[in-house]
Amino acid sequence: MVAREIALRAGVASDAVPLTDLYLRSRRTAMPWLPSVHDQAETLWWMRQIVLTGQDVIVAEDGHRLLGFAALDGQWLEQLYVDSEAQGSGVGRALLAAAKEVRPGGFSLRVFTRNTRARLFSESLGCVLTEQSDGSRNEENEPDCTYSCAPVALPPGMRPHPDSGRCRDGDA
Repeated sequence: MVAREIALRAGVASDAVPLTDLYLRSRRTAMPWLPSVHDQAETLWWMRQIVLTGQDVIVAEDGHRLLGFAALDGQWLEQLYVDSEAQGSGVGRALLAAAKEVRPGGFSLRVFTRNTRARLFSESLGCVLTEQSDGSRNEENEPDCTYSCAPVALPPGMRPHPDSGRCRDGDA
């Protein structure tokens, strides 16, 4: 992937349509096995009325093209989506770093268990597995993993074990 200049900014109401498109496209591409429980109109309503009005939204763009976004609600990173064409170019990393600046005390996030790429990405940036679910807590009924992305104070000279927090397929 070619390196690109990434600009970050706060999400605004006029982002609703392109963010909805990016959200739906990213989910279809990254998780083709995931059921789509809401149509385009319902997702647009949610983006306008819930995400952009009630959450801290960070948008990544390259010129005038949206590349991805993150949305924080309280101590949860509720959304982190990157356009499939921009994956691997540092957009997700920039969005997660910005989320850590917005929530310096840390936050949690959930990732579908089968979304191996997102799990490995979260783990590579220091997020630690704290819980696993059978899917009964999400509307897709898909097993998920909860990660904590918090500053960890370790004694001098100590490092986390490289296998700590690994969520594997089939773990429940």
